[in-house]
Amino acid sequence: MEIQALFTQNLKKYRKQAKLTQEKLAELCGTDFRYIGQIETGRRCPSLDFVGKIASALNVAPYRLFYDKNDTAINGFETLHKDQKQKIKAIIIENATRTCSIIDEQC
Repeated sequence: MEIQALFTQNLKKYRKQAKLTQEKLAELCGTDFRYIGQIETGRRCPSLDFVGKIASALNVAPYRLFYDKNDTAINGFETLHKDQKQKIKAIIIENATRTCSIIDEQC
């Protein structure tokens, strides 16, 4: 999905979940409601700073406005090769072992 379409879809979803009108969201972001409407229809693109204001007003992490729940690369390790998964596993085991050693020394 195109990034702008994904953003506008998520913006609308989170705004409605928060039970906010475009007017109230605009007020929380310090802008005019028409600008929010233009963003939601894809006629305008907000700056990254303004995306941060929107996310804050919606009480969501900014990345959530760009999150695609259908993207398997985001949802897990499905797209990693077996050797990449093994390296990640080895790093996790090494760090866990090191952490346990430190804890044992302190007990």
